[in-house]
Amino acid sequence: MFTRYLRRKSIEDLANEVGEAKEMPPLPEGGIPKQWLPSFIRWPIKVFFFPFIMLDLGAQKVARFFIRTPYKKEGHCLRRGNCCHYILVERPKGPFGWLYYLWITQINGFYCRDSQARSFEGRDVLIMGCRHLRKNGLCAQHRLRPMVCRQWPVIEIFGRPQILKGCGYRAVPRKKDEFPQK
Repeated sequence: MFTRYLRRKSIEDLANEVGEAKEMPPLPEGGIPKQWLPSFIRWPIKVFFFPFIMLDLGAQKVARFFIRTPYKKEGHCLRRGNCCHYILVERPKGPFGWLYYLWITQINGFYCRDSQARSFEGRDVLIMGCRHLRKNGLCAQHRLRPMVCRQWPVIEIFGRPQILKGCGYRAVPRKKDEFPQK
């Protein structure tokens, strides 16, 4: 199963559509759907998994110290919410896929922005939005935000960096002297 989130519709389309937009994209028909899982169940689950998320982030930071990416991240968040408007998630398949879908919609607070799956990089993806994004571009669940939000923008070891136009971050190629010596 495709276990990481993809935060882009297509780099060119999304960068032009979201990066230049001054307002939020339209909501799905009928508005943002309500979460059926009560908050007194969601919060303890988030609090329980929080130490594991922090442990994973710490391990990734240690790994990035030894294995450098070809790009480094510069800049800061402009709090426009661009990365929260379109979150691409692979369409669920099978029982574990639907369990994963329930996790991201009921626990993480994402909602399906479009009812149809789209094709992206050879995979069927759903376009999700975050219901915790406020009108001022800040997150209402910042302390217990999901892992995908903590890792944004994504700068991987292989491939192009995933940065949305207008978010405030940019990827700058590393110089040869910034890589660890063997």
